[in-house]
Amino acid sequence: MKKIFFKFFLFTTVLFLFGKKINAQTNNSLLRHIVIITFKQDAPADSIKALDNIYTDLSKSPLVKDFEMGVNVSTRDSGVIKHIYVTSFASKDDMDNYRKIPEYSKLFKVSLPVSEDVTVADYWVNK
Repeated sequence: MKKIFFKFFLFTTVLFLFGKKINAQTNNSLLRHIVIITFKQDAPADSIKALDNIYTDLSKSPLVKDFEMGVNVSTRDSGVIKHIYVTSFASKDDMDNYRKIPEYSKLFKVSLPVSEDVTVADYWVNK
């Protein structure tokens, strides 16, 4: 009887630990939010810099797991200034709460007057 109980206990423990590992791997996924802004030809450099600064300040939020930004260097879009902003979150709730940060609304006030086009994509990272 003790052997059966011990085997059952051992089996249950292994299942529990294995389940925790699978759950931990699932929770390590990142939600990426990508914004690509094509600026108007006459967009003032200080407006573009102000937008970069807002994104940089927002990236310091504890809700943000990773952030990077850059300027498109593709030869296919020569003569067009495009900035790419990539923000990563641990969950959809984190991304939703990020959008509630008061400074977030400044993004639209600064970007809309100087933007020709804005493309946004959100996706879960698959590795």
